Amino acid sequence: MRGAGALLATTAMIVVASGTVSAPASAAPTPLNGLFGIDGGVCSGNSVTGSFFRMILPAGSTSGPFLSNSDSGCGDKTVTPLSAGSDGGLTSGSLQPQPAQAFDGSGNALSGSVTRPVKFYGVGFATATNGTDPQTGQGTADPQLRADGTALTGNLSAFGVTWNKQVFNQGAPKPGGALPGKTSAVRGTIDRSTGAYFIEWTSQIVGGPFNNFTGLWHLAGTYKGSGLSGTPAAGAPAAAAPAAPAASPGAPAPSAAPAPGRPPAAAAQPAPAQAQTVSASGDPALTAQAIRVEDPDGQTRWLLPLLVAVTAIATAVLTNADRLVRRRRGE
Repeated sequence: MRGAGALLATTAMIVVASGTVSAPASAAPTPLNGLFGIDGGVCSGNSVTGSFFRMILPAGSTSGPFLSNSDSGCGDKTVTPLSAGSDGGLTSGSLQPQPAQAFDGSGNALSGSVTRPVKFYGVGFATATNGTDPQTGQGTADPQLRADGTALTGNLSAFGVTWNKQVFNQGAPKPGGALPGKTSAVRGTIDRSTGAYFIEWTSQIVGGPFNNFTGLWHLAGTYKGSGLSGTPAAGAPAAAAPAAPAASPGAPAPSAAPAPGRPPAAAAQPAPAQAQTVSASGDPALTAQAIRVEDPDGQTRWLLPLLVAVTAIATAVLTNADRLVRRRRGE
């Protein structure tokens, strides 16, 4: 009996001890310190590959409508292709600040380390990452992208644009850590064996002529640096070739041009390669696929002048209404 009692007590202690052992925690995302090389954006028909920028109208979403760029070389003028600057792309782990003299006499941006200056309505714009945000004067975090298996996240609060002698923070999060308005966190994917990646985020503009417009940024290319050695983090999904998306009600077939105002339809492509291409829809958790863009006939070039005219008319109506109220009060 004593032997049996001792055996039961020992068994109970083992059960209790085993119940106190928690499951191993998954590994934290790994900081990637190195160069995220940028593949230049290339438009072909209704598709675009590589890196690009689009500007969402104040009342729009990641599905559009977007502001046209009269200087874009794409059939869809809402897509502005980007190409690598003098550094070859975006550096994670350190800054790439704009020069002390950020503009030439015509307002063209002189920054060129992250992306090469590109025309936007006749004036060159460029990007940089600054320790102190030139627009707000707030301190920023050093650019830092992290990998959790094949998923990418990060902090790009230092990312900004110079254009026409003006500066716009286009980071995510904003300096201070907030995600105001349509600003969304940086997300993307990376192939741990080849370094092929893409990241995407949105950043709402605060102040200036494009107040409440939102930049949609899509960078794709190859990463070269530290942090990818070894096995993927525990619980991270393995990279897989994307499947063709299911057709949703009212959405165009992958082979058809999307209807105006609808999200771009995605076509299935092979697994990520060196020149990675992804969908331009608003979901950054995307797999490698070609970007379908809207028919250029659905995007008129007079959109910006129209917006200016509407703003002027609205201002005039409000001014006249104010005068009428004052006149009635005087009576």
